Order: sequence, then C-alpha cells, then structure tokens
Amino acid sequence: MTDLLTTTDEGTHMTDAHDTTTIAWAEPGSTVLAPKERLALALRRGQTLTITDLEGQQVMDFIASMVSDPDERLSAMFTRVSSGKWDLNEGYTIYSDRCRPMFRVVRDDNGIHNMTGGYCSKYSNSIRYGVEETWGCLDNLVGDWRELGLDETKINPDQCISLFMNIIHHADGRMEIVEPTTKAGDCIVLEALDDLYVGLSNCPEEHNPCNAFHVTPMQVTVA
Repeated sequence: MTDLLTTTDEGTHMTDAHDTTTIAWAEPGSTVLAPKERLALALRRGQTLTITDLEGQQVMDFIASMVSDPDERLSAMFTRVSSGKWDLNEGYTIYSDRCRPMFRVVRDDNGIHNMTGGYCSKYSNSIRYGVEETWGCLDNLVGDWRELGLDETKINPDQCISLFMNIIHHADGRMEIVEPTTKAGDCIVLEALDDLYVGLSNCPEEHNPCNAFHVTPMQVTVA
C-alpha cells in the first residue's frame, strides 16, 4: 500500500498556512493506522477520504479546518443543527463553524457516530476514571496540527467528530458510552467540499467501552 503524504516541502512546518504552494497535498493511496496512531492530511476539494474499521468496534476521531483560513473549523454542533439529528448518515453534509460545507457523506456502512463533540484526553480520563497521564485522542490531534504547521491551541471539542463511536442518549438525560456496532470492513466515505486540513486519531481509549476495551487498526484511504 502507498503511504499518504503528510509533510511539507520544507519539513513538518509551513511558513504560511494560507499559501497553498507550500502544502504537500495527500496523494491517492491507503495506509493502515496501528492502534493509538495518528495521521495528518491536506485534502484537495473533490478528494474522498475513506475510514475503514478493519476488525470492527474501533473509533476514529477526526478534526478539520479550511486551508483558506484554518480558524474556520469543523463544527459538530452546526452539523447536528443542519440535519436535526445526532448521527451522520449517507448524503449528510458536515459544516464548519461558519456554516459552510466541508464534507459530504458519500457512503456510511454503520450510521452511528458521536456528534456531541469532544475527544478523550488525560484531563477527561482523570476526572472520569481517576487515572493520570494517559495518552488520548487530543494528544494525537495536537501532533497532527503541529505536523501541518497549524496552531494546536486552536483545537476545540466542537471541532471533533468521533466516527463509529456509540453513545446512547437516554430519556432521563443520561449519556452512556457503549460498544460500537461496526463489523470488520465497515467504512465511511467523505468527499471534501473544499481544500481542507484533516487530523485523524485512531482512538486509544481503553477505560470505557468506546473501542470494546480493545484498540485495533484502522485503514485510511485517499482517492
């Protein structure tokens, strides 16, 4: 399989995030992310991004920003508002925090995703599970943004969608994380509707059922 390009001509940092001539755009190809690994990409408008759950029951967190203005970020909230639903489905659009379209869902084998926003981190694991200094999706996403030469301090929870994460919203107001329902080979295909920066984290969380307590590889394909 072909590795996806994730670096710039001058290393891992761009001198001007708005100058598209310095960006190494993702080449068509596939890569397998081992458990807990990450991937940073720059996608051209019209390219597709396919996330495949190779073994089933694994979550992939992802964030995105506009290349033309990285301060315009994916918004889980405005994406929910546009559809009136908590999940993504085939044909849905993912919007920015300025309500501009970023992705179109071309295919979705599962249809269950966490659209509440947020990502696992050492901070949330500390208050939820009483564990310190755990590696989380936030660490991976920070690494992605640094690799792309972007400001990691601008990453925020509303910017993140957790693909294949299964959260039940109970009638009494409780939210419950349960095991994903994906089977081996299930995928979601997203079409880029603009030039986009993308950060991906093969979720490392093992303190709740979001990955069925067993983190596994995921495949990422650009076409």
